[in-house]
Amino acid sequence: MRKIINIILALCALALCYACYASIYNDIAFDEEKAARENLVKARLMQIRDAEEKFKMSGHPEYCGDIDSLIDFVKNDRAVDHIVKQGELSDDQLEAGMTEAEAIRKGIIKRDTVWVSAAEVLGIPNPDSLKYVPIGKEGATIQLRKKAAFNLKSNEWDVLMEVRASLDDYLYGMDAKKLKNLKADMKKSGKNKADLFEDNADDSKGEWYGLRMGDLQDPTNKNAGNWE
Repeated sequence: MRKIINIILALCALALCYACYASIYNDIAFDEEKAARENLVKARLMQIRDAEEKFKMSGHPEYCGDIDSLIDFVKNDRAVDHIVKQGELSDDQLEAGMTEAEAIRKGIIKRDTVWVSAAEVLGIPNPDSLKYVPIGKEGATIQLRKKAAFNLKSNEWDVLMEVRASLDDYLYGMDAKKLKNLKADMKKSGKNKADLFEDNADDSKGEWYGLRMGDLQDPTNKNAGNWE
């Protein structure tokens, strides 16, 4: 009888050890998967930030406030890649006061401009993908907004940009209980507290969790990510 009891106790101990190991392993696996997904989302948000900066540098007075319009810009805007030169002005032509523009006009020399798309400049092979959260809930979209705000430091009005990806979208399909605990821990610790109580996508008040770049409430943010 004692032998049987010892065997049962040994099995119970093994089962307890396995349960502890499984719990620790599951936590580690969850954290690693979460980090991997967040890295993909961060990269997507930074692509959007680069596209917005390019948009503004291309003669537009402010950031683009619509993701579809931004995608159209990335797909169709062009930049000069390089100039192909055929022929050069001779010393006699230069001494005679002939300009390169005049020589081109007369067909003496040729200059061809090679253009490259904004998508190539920005390193975005698939501009249409900018609209979507890269992992998690299928078809989940990234929220892009802009608004004017008064900057007390510069004493001027600024147009602010904000890009958001919801935690519920990019961690979709992962352990529901762990996601609930994650939100509870974030709220309790105050991590990213500013993000927890701002406007939701429909401008309603409530808790929001996720990755955000830019801040419609902070003119000094300079389009930084809430992880930076």
